[in-house]
Amino acid sequence: MLYVHIRYNFIAQGKLFPEIVGIAGLLIATFAIAFLVFFIFSRRQQNRLVVRQKHMQKEFDNQLMQAKVEVQEQTFGELGRELHDNVGQLLSSAKLLLGITQRKLSDPPETLMTAQDTLGQALQSLRSLSKSLNTEWLSQFNLIENLHVEAERINAAGQLQVHVKSDAEQLSMQADQQLMLFRIVQEAMNNSIKHAQAKNIWMTISSGRNNLKISIADDGQGFDMNARPGGVGMMNMRHRVKLLNGRVEWRSEIGRGTTIEITLPL
Repeated sequence: MLYVHIRYNFIAQGKLFPEIVGIAGLLIATFAIAFLVFFIFSRRQQNRLVVRQKHMQKEFDNQLMQAKVEVQEQTFGELGRELHDNVGQLLSSAKLLLGITQRKLSDPPETLMTAQDTLGQALQSLRSLSKSLNTEWLSQFNLIENLHVEAERINAAGQLQVHVKSDAEQLSMQADQQLMLFRIVQEAMNNSIKHAQAKNIWMTISSGRNNLKISIADDGQGFDMNARPGGVGMMNMRHRVKLLNGRVEWRSEIGRGTTIEITLPL
């Protein structure tokens, strides 16, 4: 009887063994699928988090650059008003006193007349400069007109000549964007005046259906782009161009001048 009982248990277990193996395999497959689903879900969540972090970082950088630009514009505005209201008035008073003195003299010296003319030119240049720094004044005009006015102001100094060429009289851009672009071009011209020792600056504005291109080239001394680090002026230009969703490139060689290419979407 004992032999029969053991034999029966062995046969019964033999019949259950495949079922146990099948259940175990099913459980393993279920765990594997669950782990795979969890892994894919985790990776998607991680990718979404990375994309969100990049988007937040980009928004933060844009807001930081926008705040910096607004602070600069406020500084320019205050400086423009100070030049117009304070320094301009002092120069006007000095010119008026020179005129009174000249009229009182029967034979005014040539140096006095030259001083009055020079002071008048300085006063005119100061007024033009104060307008170019005044945000409210710039917002009333389009970019092309402002660039011509800026070129005339620089040319009046006699140190170099700025040549402006444009295929359009107006641009399909908002006033604040045109103002920001004007500051970029101003910075480029100031760099040519201060560092390049240029005699001429050629500015070309071409407006297409989808983008706007501005080229600013000078005949200055140039610089080694591999050796020279970017200064504050170049950094400001990059920041403003980035806020306009555009790109800016420099090309320069020692002794062969510098060219700046600005491309913006319209």
